[in-house]
Amino acid sequence: MLNFFRRSPANFAVNLAESDISFNVERGDSLLSSALGAGVPWPFKCKVGSCGKCKCRLVDGKIKPQLDFGYVLDISEIKQGYILACQSVPKSDITVSVNLNENEMDGK
Repeated sequence: MLNFFRRSPANFAVNLAESDISFNVERGDSLLSSALGAGVPWPFKCKVGSCGKCKCRLVDGKIKPQLDFGYVLDISEIKQGYILACQSVPKSDITVSVNLNENEMDGK
């Protein structure tokens, strides 16, 4: 019963699967805003969930989506665990896979 009243942690850790990069996300903040705040060169364009540029794959952990990813991602991507970083709020420590070189390929 006492566990019910325990506060959840103020932040969660985010680890990038392909690198040694990690950063924290404060409770309620999006994955993308926290990554950019930590200096991670995360690919993005719109920040509102309409372009799909910030797409990444959730490898481990839990997130709360802020919108239905089906508007931007196709069903096969969703089944593979893809999420939109700008519209994902971590609910636990998470590990994600993201192509950080995508900005360079687009000339950003």
